[in-house]
Amino acid sequence: MQAVSVVIPTHLRSHLLRESIASVAAQTLQPAELLIVDDANDPATQAVVAEADARLPFAVRYIANDAGGVCHSRNKGAQAATGQWVGFLDDDDLWHPPFLERLVGLAGQKRVGLVISGLLHHEDEHSVKPRAQLTGLTADTALQQNGSMTGSNFVIDRAAYHRVGGFDPAVTVFNDWDFFVRVLDAGVTYAVDPEPLAEWRFHPGDRIATPSLRRAAGIGFFLDRHGKRMSKQVWRDLETTMLGIRRIHTKSRFEKLILSAQLVRAHGPVRYLKRILHR
Repeated sequence: MQAVSVVIPTHLRSHLLRESIASVAAQTLQPAELLIVDDANDPATQAVVAEADARLPFAVRYIANDAGGVCHSRNKGAQAATGQWVGFLDDDDLWHPPFLERLVGLAGQKRVGLVISGLLHHEDEHSVKPRAQLTGLTADTALQQNGSMTGSNFVIDRAAYHRVGGFDPAVTVFNDWDFFVRVLDAGVTYAVDPEPLAEWRFHPGDRIATPSLRRAAGIGFFLDRHGKRMSKQVWRDLETTMLGIRRIHTKSRFEKLILSAQLVRAHGPVRYLKRILHR
């Protein structure tokens, strides 16, 4: 099998990073190298990387990312990678031991540039849901329903990654979805292993999915970029999420009233009433 480089972007999560590194070390197909890209210049993270480098049989490298942000970190790791294949693992997620072997093997069998595994989505502390990306999607149909590709459940041919331009740092929410659409637009073919070989974990603390005004702005940016290719259902779900976050954060009664009216319009009066009654 071809050599694989693994990139872990990290931000002040040294306790979780240690577990993610352990899941890489347990792979039945060992990577050629592990690149850990830190955008916080964190001494605790540096210590975890040094510890891993001292005990693991493959190269472990620490890379500082002064630009900040997970997209910059993924791109910087991919630029430093030497393997034909690159696998990305967020610092709060895990891979099951066969992840790399299964995905790289399937890439060879199907002669594709991207392979996506199923995943276990930890929605909260108690709920876990298996998810898998649909096969046969195009750049247009990929926006007709919510996707199941994250920053942690795929491997991609390194040349294809650079041809697409990597992750777009301007996309702060759904950057994985945006990346997938651009990959398809570039003509890169993909395959899916539906078995949940990755874990998208829940944990307390700040996350991209935290309902902040930054997330609302990110959703608005994503709608502006891809909205014309979305189904009405996907558009409505994203728009109502964005409006709901803004309504939670506003202190202006007038603005809250305006946002409430926009939510009624976006949901539709009957659907909005049902949501209110079931709270």
